[in-house]
Amino acid sequence: MVRTFHKTVKIIFPAIIYFLTFANSTLAETLHVPGSYSTIQEAIDDSKPGDTIMVASGIYKLHPGNITIYKKSITLKGADGAKKTIVEGRSNSPVITFTENSCSVIDGFTITSVNDIDTTLKGGGIYCAPSSFSTIINNIITGNNAVFGGGIYCDHLSSPNIANNVISKNNAIKFGGGIFSYRAGSNIAQNIIVDNEASNSGGGIFCGRDTTRIANNIIWKNRAKSGGGISCDRSSCSIINDTITENTSVYGGGVYFNGGSMRMINIILWNNKDDLYSVSLSPASRPNHSNIGDGDFQGLNGNISADPLFIDQERGDFHLKLDSPCIDAGNPDPIYYDPDGSTNDMGAYGGLKAY
Repeated sequence: MVRTFHKTVKIIFPAIIYFLTFANSTLAETLHVPGSYSTIQEAIDDSKPGDTIMVASGIYKLHPGNITIYKKSITLKGADGAKKTIVEGRSNSPVITFTENSCSVIDGFTITSVNDIDTTLKGGGIYCAPSSFSTIINNIITGNNAVFGGGIYCDHLSSPNIANNVISKNNAIKFGGGIFSYRAGSNIAQNIIVDNEASNSGGGIFCGRDTTRIANNIIWKNRAKSGGGISCDRSSCSIINDTITENTSVYGGGVYFNGGSMRMINIILWNNKDDLYSVSLSPASRPNHSNIGDGDFQGLNGNISADPLFIDQERGDFHLKLDSPCIDAGNPDPIYYDPDGSTNDMGAYGGLKAY
């Protein structure tokens, strides 16, 4: 089967050139689907650590089996991005599974499924097994169903990096419509998490007994009985520079907090059905330099309650107008400064990781 070799090392001495180029080629190859392999799984099974599997544009219907990445460190990449490279699960399991000790990257796919809602227990779109260290970037994760974690399930001791994805229209029968993270150390950053639903808790994100970091996300129009946007249950969560708006729930349309500890810094929590609901909120867990719509914490810890003046909320543009009260109103500590060196803006477009 044809493999494309990367030859990137250039040094003056010919013998070293040959040795390093050969070594680099051996360790980092590009495997093409469908050019060299008929299926994505076939390429994964034949790959070695460091390989990239380049998947051409198209719709890949995974029947009868879905994709499993077994204990490997590889990159699975959609050649032309998520809108053109579509992976559709066809059986009653996650579309993509990262097994234990998998340190792989998935980049540039639409990940969707036709599963019945009551047939996939954990992770309709992606399942991150215990002690996996996956990177999930630049994807569209949509239309997936599960009991826990309609879009993504992060199991205990996993540490996934979930960044720059659109996570939408996923459904969980119980917890975590968009993302379910349980006893994990997930990093959830710079995503658009919109229109997901959980029948019980965590329409957008559910965190259970873990240390998840949630930063610079837009969390919009998600639904659940408790925690329409985010639900933190006995967790040590950090919620930093997020825009959380138009989420609905009976308890905590924006954020629901049930024990543990939580840091809420520089967030915009606005126009949710019940912005923040807490079973037990210690002083250390109270919002800090944030815009809270219901006004409960106005004047405390630098918090405000004022229309954030989004450019066009109806069209999903949550950048701030020039006269927004959230500009330069975040925590003044330099560790939170915007990239231009100014004081942090509240919301998803503020802070060092602003996008």
